[in-house]
Amino acid sequence: MPFAMRPEDLSFPERAGVRLGFSRLLPAPPERVFDVLADHEGWARWFPDFREAVVTSPEREGTGTRRRVSVGPMVLDERFLAWERGRRFAFTMVATRLPIVSAMVEDWRMEPAEGGTRLSYAVGIDVPGWVRPFTGLLLRKFRPLFERALPALEERLRA
Repeated sequence: MPFAMRPEDLSFPERAGVRLGFSRLLPAPPERVFDVLADHEGWARWFPDFREAVVTSPEREGTGTRRRVSVGPMVLDERFLAWERGRRFAFTMVATRLPIVSAMVEDWRMEPAEGGTRLSYAVGIDVPGWVRPFTGLLLRKFRPLFERALPALEERLRA
């Protein structure tokens, strides 16, 4: 049975209890970067430990689209907050099977740059009170996933 998470808005990565941010110059135009991000099933080819994505809403794209993803031991239901081709791709988690995170937003922003796209990736996470003493341990698992994601995305774009 899924555990409800607290849906958040686009400002959450700036005010979350745990904030992570990454940036990378990618060798493709913003629209191409967005298209790789928007390929739900394709995430398994480049995002670390990503096993599966299933769109659960009638629409496959756009703000409000929902999907269920399996990443490592976690199964998460996500709802899209931003879907702007070549500019922004963001979602909030709304449910999980493993209640170690109470709220989470991922925000991917693309800007044209010399040689391709500057991709900025912000993640905001809140954890339940009982998990707080273990936040460092949780980050030792999460941070490497996110750190490996951008180089893996770059490899995918070069393929």
